[in-house]
Amino acid sequence: MNRTLKYALGVVLTTALVIPAFAQDNFPDTPDNHWAYQALLDMKKDGLLVGYPDGLFRGPRPASRYELAVAVHATYEKLKGITEGLDSQIKNLSASLDGKADKADLQSLRDALAALQNDVGGMKAWNDDIGNLKKLTDTFEKEIASLGVDVEAMKKDLGDLKDRVTALEKKKPAIDIHGTMDVLGLGGYGTSSRYGITVDGRPTGVGRDSYAGDPVGINRDLSIFHEGAFTLSTTNETGPKAEATIVIGNMIGNGSSAGAPFGTQANTLSGKNFLEGDESVYLQDFVVTFDTSVLGQNFNAEVGRVGYKISPYLFQRPDTNPYFANDRWDNGKWMFDGAILGFKLGPAKLNVFGGRTSTSDTASTGGDAIQPLTVGQYGSAFTLADAGGARPWGLDGGAGALNMTIDQMLGLHLNVPITDKAELNLAYLWLDSDTVGVLSATSTPYNRLAVYGGDLKVKLNPIDIDGGYAQSDLMYNDHSVVTTDNYAWWGNAAYKAQKWGLNAGYKEVHTNFAAPGDWGRIGTWWNPTGIMGWTAGGNIDLTDALNLKASGEWYTGINEASNTDGLTSGDKIYRYCVDLGYKLNTSWNLSLGWEYDQYNLQTVTDVFTGGKPQEQWYNIGLNYGFSSNAKLSVLWQISDYDAKGVVPFEFTSGPSADRATGGLITTQLTVKF
Repeated sequence: MNRTLKYALGVVLTTALVIPAFAQDNFPDTPDNHWAYQALLDMKKDGLLVGYPDGLFRGPRPASRYELAVAVHATYEKLKGITEGLDSQIKNLSASLDGKADKADLQSLRDALAALQNDVGGMKAWNDDIGNLKKLTDTFEKEIASLGVDVEAMKKDLGDLKDRVTALEKKKPAIDIHGTMDVLGLGGYGTSSRYGITVDGRPTGVGRDSYAGDPVGINRDLSIFHEGAFTLSTTNETGPKAEATIVIGNMIGNGSSAGAPFGTQANTLSGKNFLEGDESVYLQDFVVTFDTSVLGQNFNAEVGRVGYKISPYLFQRPDTNPYFANDRWDNGKWMFDGAILGFKLGPAKLNVFGGRTSTSDTASTGGDAIQPLTVGQYGSAFTLADAGGARPWGLDGGAGALNMTIDQMLGLHLNVPITDKAELNLAYLWLDSDTVGVLSATSTPYNRLAVYGGDLKVKLNPIDIDGGYAQSDLMYNDHSVVTTDNYAWWGNAAYKAQKWGLNAGYKEVHTNFAAPGDWGRIGTWWNPTGIMGWTAGGNIDLTDALNLKASGEWYTGINEASNTDGLTSGDKIYRYCVDLGYKLNTSWNLSLGWEYDQYNLQTVTDVFTGGKPQEQWYNIGLNYGFSSNAKLSVLWQISDYDAKGVVPFEFTSGPSADRATGGLITTQLTVKF
């Protein structure tokens, strides 16, 4: 459409152009090997050129003013028909969206809208051409009038057409629909008559019909998941805006404490691995945003099912699904039903957020929480001498953890730019539970966690520096219950060159620290507490296609009253990771990885005998990009876990108490639309 119009306008605007002889199917006197043959053929089909009564085009002959007037008028009629047709399409599609959005084939509507938007997008260059066409109308006014055309009306129409083109460029459908479709396969297996283990503590090689028998292969330890997320966003440029994401799939695990993809983590090898949940339909987010003011104070608001994060040590959702890559699940935001209000205080910004966090889905799973917010660590992660009961694992530390579910919260987050290269973040949160818990050691009740602290970030190109402090006070209503050994502090520095980089840091996370954050993992122990030590890492581009990353972490236990039956300053923990990435071509990427975690533990009287348990995983990954919106990812992870006779690291069931060897193969197909 756009190409034909451009050719037509080109002929009209090159008034005295002499075109050599042409061909047969077009005009009899025009050869088919001429550069403008197709243009003349298209214009003839569209009625823009008719030739002479004898059917010839007579290219070498200069055009008369009368002939140019005919071409100008024909181009005007063609242009008018195109814009009226586009206007009609937009009205029809708008009616379909407004009246039948619940029944219409959304993909068909999207395809039609995309085609229409392409047509409208192609009109962006028309305004100059319409202006030139209007000038030609003035030039050939007498000749056009002699055709019986109302020239004044034609001029007015051309002016209106220019305005309509501008309006069509800006016109958008009321709702934009986009999202992702994911299919995920997880196949586990065991080797040497043992189960394997994943980095989030789940067994592999466990059959669905037996949990105490011999380990099985992928044919019996296979789970297939699917998830479709459809995000609907309003496209208006003024007034309140809205966005909602509707999710359909079987990734929400069954059970009262399920939630998130695959449900909660396992603590021993006696549990199931990855099991599909019932088919779920739920809203992951539902947000209305607008700007307003109260008592002269302007602020912006997000209301509905919203998400928020601050920093890893204060308020950030951990990635509980390490084998499923998805932006919505991996963005670190805790979701809640409530509001986020943002106030500008000079150069600073204050966000006030709060609401209910115990949201549930609407599926047949009995209302499982989609994303349960649970805190917190209290006391040592090694509190029981029973085999398997004290192995550090999971996001809440395992044995001795509070496991307090947060039902509602209120938070304040202040961001203060100090210079254009530094900013300070300060936060205070009240996290409340509807259930009163009791500390077993002191019989003290609790139902609230207060979290507060801040961090400073400085960018001194090419060096970045950050550090901060966070504390969590366990409370019963307004009374403090635990206010000792409940803090963390950290500092990091990173140097970034063009093809390489280095980073180093130090952190202390004390025994009773319980913020809902995401500050790291040591093997299957997520958000570890009662440790202090150094971290370092680096990356280098060996070639344009080959990249190497490596990191190390060296910790010791912390001697404090809350940790007398767990880690001490004599205990050492080491973690090493190496990753090699190779870009095979524009579509294929290969990655190789290794993780090694080792504990060097002293004997703790009446708790466990010391030793050197270790965990290892080997990763082989392959990614294929079909396009910018479609990707296939394959990961083969091989596990080797060895308790080395240290009782808390042994398993309560399974063919081998000390060892877990096996693997997991994951395959994920993602399509964005």
